[in-house]
Amino acid sequence: MRKNSINGSTVHTYNPEYNRNSYKKKAKEKGSSMKKKIVSVLLVAAMAVSLVACGNSSKSDSSSKKESSSESKETKKVTWAQGASGNVLVSIAKDQGYFDEVGINVIEDPVESSTAALQALQAKQVDVTSNQGTNNPLQFISTGSDFSIVGGYMLKGMYIIGKKDTQYKDVTSLKGSKFAYAGVHPVVGMALLDAGIDPNNDVEWLTYSTNSDRLAAVVSGEADYAVLSGDQLYAVGNNDQIEIKAWLDDLVPNYGCCRMNMNTDFVKKNPTTVKLLLKSLIRAEQWYLANKEECVKILAKEIGAEEDYVAAYLLNDNYVSSVDPCKNSVVKTWEAMIKMGFIDQADADKINIEDHINTELYKEALDECVAEYHDEDPDFYDGRVKFFEENDQ
Repeated sequence: MRKNSINGSTVHTYNPEYNRNSYKKKAKEKGSSMKKKIVSVLLVAAMAVSLVACGNSSKSDSSSKKESSSESKETKKVTWAQGASGNVLVSIAKDQGYFDEVGINVIEDPVESSTAALQALQAKQVDVTSNQGTNNPLQFISTGSDFSIVGGYMLKGMYIIGKKDTQYKDVTSLKGSKFAYAGVHPVVGMALLDAGIDPNNDVEWLTYSTNSDRLAAVVSGEADYAVLSGDQLYAVGNNDQIEIKAWLDDLVPNYGCCRMNMNTDFVKKNPTTVKLLLKSLIRAEQWYLANKEECVKILAKEIGAEEDYVAAYLLNDNYVSSVDPCKNSVVKTWEAMIKMGFIDQADADKINIEDHINTELYKEALDECVAEYHDEDPDFYDGRVKFFEENDQ
């Protein structure tokens, strides 16, 4: 039927073509409608199957959201007690943007001494200390400080000095000597015990609170020997009266010079932050070993020192960094400190020192580094895995 308009009036006429087209259109619409119904039914069925099949996935997603929510509550700001010689791994992680990549803000807070650093950690004025040896944090733990050793900074780098004309053969040469340190040095004491020498009675220990004072004591002849750290290598190297008699690693291999300490409650509340911190430091350790010359410039700028001063320890082959917690060495030091009377046996009986050594977060960080960066330096990462297996299990 066709509708024509003539002079305002309407005339209906028959049009066969219109009917054919109209039928085809309706048939097409009907077919389309049927197809839509079929598709709708199939979609509903598919969704039902999907909901059943994805039941576990839904739980997984929920769990993931909870985990993400938990991580978001962790602090991303970490305050680090900065020692006189700095921490080259922290400086590299900053310079190379490793902390930025994981969203952590590390702030270094200069401290005057090891005791001041650990007291600041105890008072929660800082979150990390790393340049305070191994014996010092263990001493704090023995008297009630709830610290956790989560990693390390220096694996080795301390040494014994004496005047050039002082005859030194091995650790037995220390018997009967005057030794400058703040009491018995634990690593030297361990070596003396192994040699059958009583560190408390067979050596006279002269107390000096700083490395520079100990160096001066040997130069003046007040002491025969002293233990010093990396920050004095430049001074020792430029003093024609003094020489290095032995590196402590010669006495006790992998003794774990400086451990990385945090309050246990901080670690428990911020495990992901701590893991990412360690991950950044492991990457920095790899970069340091591959770019030592450049690291001298980076650290010198960071601590405001002359490059010659920094190069004296960073470029010394006996100065070795490691983020690894070195658990076995820490336990050995703890046991030796008890034997030497540093730690009261009654206090030691109340403490399982392994409860204060967290290797799990370091292992997680190392595993992630191996998975993500192994191809950048296979020898380094394989070496770190092997070292962990030998020193932490």
